[in-house]
Amino acid sequence: MKRLLCLLITLVALVALAACTAPAAAPEAAEPTEAAVEESASDAGSSDADSMAAASMEAVECTNDLTGEEVVLHQQAGREGPLASILGQGFALATEDAVGYINDHGGICGATLRVEFCETNYNPEMEVTCYEGIRSSEPKPIVLFTYGSGATIALKDRVVEDEIVNIAAGLNAEAFYNPAGGYTFGAAPIYSDQFAGFIKFLSENWADVKPEGAGDEIVVGVIGWANAFGAGATTPEAIAYAESLGVTVLPLEEQAISPDADVSGNAQTLALNGANVIYAQNLSFGTAQVIGAIRSSGLWDSVVVGGVNWTFNTDVLTILGENAAIADGYYGVFPYAWWSDTDIEGVQIATELFDSAGHPENERATSYLTTLSSFLLIEHVLEATLNEFGPDGLTGANVKATMESIGKLTGAGIIRLDASNGSRASHEAQIRQWKWNGESMDYTIAQDWFTLPDTRPGQ
Repeated sequence: MKRLLCLLITLVALVALAACTAPAAAPEAAEPTEAAVEESASDAGSSDADSMAAASMEAVECTNDLTGEEVVLHQQAGREGPLASILGQGFALATEDAVGYINDHGGICGATLRVEFCETNYNPEMEVTCYEGIRSSEPKPIVLFTYGSGATIALKDRVVEDEIVNIAAGLNAEAFYNPAGGYTFGAAPIYSDQFAGFIKFLSENWADVKPEGAGDEIVVGVIGWANAFGAGATTPEAIAYAESLGVTVLPLEEQAISPDADVSGNAQTLALNGANVIYAQNLSFGTAQVIGAIRSSGLWDSVVVGGVNWTFNTDVLTILGENAAIADGYYGVFPYAWWSDTDIEGVQIATELFDSAGHPENERATSYLTTLSSFLLIEHVLEATLNEFGPDGLTGANVKATMESIGKLTGAGIIRLDASNGSRASHEAQIRQWKWNGESMDYTIAQDWFTLPDTRPGQ
């Protein structure tokens, strides 16, 4: 216990430092081997998910030549401030590499691609300020990339009014589906689908994953940030799904959004109320705090610990630094390909671009892959839109229509997006687990691609 308390003290210091300075190099993430891929009983429904994972959308043969013209896309995110480590420098590197790659391979049907970025610090007011500047720019914006729930929620009605497609990494269910048929699309499954999917994984594999001494009943406690993102997992639809499986979900334990927050009390409260699973609905230093608190409280071996996709982001290991091994055993919902998936076209492109540019090894992270993939996805959509509607038809409304027509989309196999039948995000994911190999963290597959429960509002 004394050693664990020392680890937590060190962790708090690391977290506070990370809020003020550039993050330290992350421990190298080792590639999973075939031996590390664990068989699971919950493979039902995974075959369709597998087939889409490996496939890239067929290349578009452009029927228009836009040589000499320019297509402008927009990004707004927090590359500065206390949450800058979420995307890290890899986000900017991937954006630059993706734009260069697309332009080197013919652009958008000959047009040069350019990206304009606006800094938000993930502050909802700044998200709106950035958007107001973007919406009034010329040429009229067609596609916007955003990266936080604050942006997703604040802009959901604005993008409908302005007919601008928002590819959002803030995966708030209500913002995606209210209004129905809106302009906000997810770069990953909505948070409630992810939570329900994790519960499905536990329910079907409890005998294999449950802590020693745990009974047959699954009791899940959620520690979530004190904002809309933190409450995004435990929607009425997700809780109803859990109850249908006989799983108990305890009341949400709110976590202060601060590098100095102490969540030991939250973890102990959940344990006292019978939790044998603790799910983190947070990210960055918030996830590091949960891992450290559960370790220091001596609860790690008595609960299953996991969380939303953002909690399995590489920046969490960066923040833990030399204490990264304490995350050994942590589960994450993982709706992407990873660097070791070398059969995936997008991973091959990413590896070639990353290596040829000589980027720092600590930026070989999730955000580099997903950012690159989002641009490859939109490149395909824009070219298909040009073919269908002509050079004068490259509008947000027509891009949305093209996405809905294609239905199942992927950015060269790394990220997925389902725009079919009113859907606004993918309904597929893996469950991965961090395992410390003595030197670095392996990203092992605990459950390969499977279909998540549908927890869209009103379902």
